[in-house]
Amino acid sequence: MFLLNALKKNSNEFILKLIESFFGKMSFMVFTLLFALICTRLYGPEIFGKYTYAFSLVSLFMIIAKAGLDNGLMYSIPKNNNKHISFSFIVNILLSIVIVVLLYVFIQDIYIRWMLPLIWLVSAERLFFGIYRSQGKIKEYYFINGFLSMIIRIGSIVGLYYVTGENEYSVALGVYISFIFSNVVYYIKNKKNFGEVNVDKEYLKYSIPLVFATMMSTIINRIDIIMIGNMTNESYVGIYEITFLVSNSVASLLIIFNTVFAPKIANLYHSGQIEVLQKLYVVSTRGLAIVALIITVIIIMNSEFILSVFGEDIVEGVTALNFRSIGQFINIAVGGVWLMLSMTGKTKFQLYANIFVCIVNISLNFILIPIYGINGAAFASMVSIVLINITGYFIVSRLFKVKVFKYI
Repeated sequence: MFLLNALKKNSNEFILKLIESFFGKMSFMVFTLLFALICTRLYGPEIFGKYTYAFSLVSLFMIIAKAGLDNGLMYSIPKNNNKHISFSFIVNILLSIVIVVLLYVFIQDIYIRWMLPLIWLVSAERLFFGIYRSQGKIKEYYFINGFLSMIIRIGSIVGLYYVTGENEYSVALGVYISFIFSNVVYYIKNKKNFGEVNVDKEYLKYSIPLVFATMMSTIINRIDIIMIGNMTNESYVGIYEITFLVSNSVASLLIIFNTVFAPKIANLYHSGQIEVLQKLYVVSTRGLAIVALIITVIIIMNSEFILSVFGEDIVEGVTALNFRSIGQFINIAVGGVWLMLSMTGKTKFQLYANIFVCIVNISLNFILIPIYGINGAAFASMVSIVLINITGYFIVSRLFKVKVFKYI
């Protein structure tokens, strides 16, 4: 009876937060696609590709700057309240400065250099995301991130286009403005959570493996963009980025789910409600798999039409979109497997698996891109995503003694 009552209570609360996360993430996804559409229509796929290549590098090094502390805060806040918040942001600022300075020394491209300070802005926003998720304030976070900030970003690039014309710096400037706005608002709203800086080595020990695991995961997702940029041209980068964004409309289901599921895992785990956690994972993952299958089939059947909306040049990415969509379906069908491990303190599994799959991903991209271009990159991405998620599924099934699907 206790288990049923606990499951019902947690399920009702979970569903409410899931609905909030759904509308917030959908808003962000729609505006992100609109941002890409306007960029390709106004500035062309080449300038959009140049921005995408630079921002992919920013996203990669942002992982080091946030040092796994976004997940660290989700793990810590249920136990320690605001103890580690100030310390996390101090570490983030120091790491961002070091990373940006070092990259300025080694990177000569002026445009990429101009984008590098975004490493701090993007990583700081991720730390705020960790705070909001821990506090269950999903709606408040996405109102700023997925609505206000994106409106400012889109409005900025449109306004700058009519002032400067087809200037790649206008796209970057619009992104800067939106991230500065969101971080300022987040800080004002969370100022009371900042206090004494508590240096905690144990807290860092938990977070550090997540730095490498998350970095490997980001490389798996974004190294294809970087390698396409080096092996082909910026137009193909732009085309491939559109396939990435469209296929991620499927992946957004898992992101929405994990936004709520991560802090729930930590809360249930720390309170000893393991059976409730097991049930919640199984039921939620089955639902995700069904919805993901429907959306994936719709995207594959209408892939040419979807890409044509972004311009006739973008239709070349149909095969790449199909490969990426299949990979994202598997990603969603196994649920939040890696969060089940990281939010229960088992971070090393994710690190080892991501290192192995990252090597596989880079190797496949290196072999396939020169031969098949963006289709080769998409196939490599599909294989890597399937491999990492199937691995995570079997680890979770074994450790937590759960079986989501009847025969697997």
